[in-house]
Amino acid sequence: MKFAYYPGCSARSTCSELSVATQAVSAKLGIELVEFRSSSCTGSREVRAVNRDRFLALNARLLAMADREELPMLTVCNTCTLNFLDTKKILEEEPETRDRVNAVLANEGLKYTGQSRVTHFLWMLLEDIGEERLRNAVVRPLEGLRLAAFYGCHIIRPPAHFGFVESRNVKSIETLNEILGCSSINYSGRTECCGFHTAASNEKIAIKLTGRHIKSAKDGGAQAMVTPCPLCHTVLDSFQREMENDLKTRLDMPILHIPQLVGLALGMAPAELQLERHMVPVNLQLGMAG
Repeated sequence: MKFAYYPGCSARSTCSELSVATQAVSAKLGIELVEFRSSSCTGSREVRAVNRDRFLALNARLLAMADREELPMLTVCNTCTLNFLDTKKILEEEPETRDRVNAVLANEGLKYTGQSRVTHFLWMLLEDIGEERLRNAVVRPLEGLRLAAFYGCHIIRPPAHFGFVESRNVKSIETLNEILGCSSINYSGRTECCGFHTAASNEKIAIKLTGRHIKSAKDGGAQAMVTPCPLCHTVLDSFQREMENDLKTRLDMPILHIPQLVGLALGMAPAELQLERHMVPVNLQLGMAG
């Protein structure tokens, strides 16, 4: 099984442990990742607001690289996933826009054809690896671990992009948790926004918004949270001390990336998954020595 791997910006920098864990777990599962070293940012959501064609060209360039290799595109970031899916939808529906974008890509000898499928690491585990194979790979079931799933926005909304009838009822992380042996708790913030895209202009909004989510998970009995998005992870993990000051309560909630959680169940050591990089310590709460 082979994928064009697009880590995006965060998994190369602030959340570099995410890319390390993704590549380590993929290798363990027999998945070959082909990373495009000359790849650029997908433009977050801000570039689209300023220059739509430039946003589309940025994303179409990356998809065209996957097209050229005849590989599906694997992402680890919610926002990157949505940007790719937005681009595919727009270029499918607007032939004239596609022609303009391809005229730009021609300068690099690239052409967007729209053939490559876009999938997120979470979906790949459940759809490409599959439940049976994943269960068979688990050597250290995470029994007794109570997890709170935090989806974030861009992997479930807008629902039409992802085939959901109701985005708030999505259960993919909970399904994965059960396969890995841990239990999932329900709480009010599981499908809400982390506030990352407001943090650049007003950190207080993200702190107040996400602090409530973490407190709700803690009050519900969660020992840790797991998210499929590095942007969500950045807010949940890095701003947690500020959230505690705002809430005037201790949270101490470890935040795991999806590949890290899977890696632990596959028997990998915390050091292999770079759990020590997190702002909120993980080893102590989960009782897993490095």
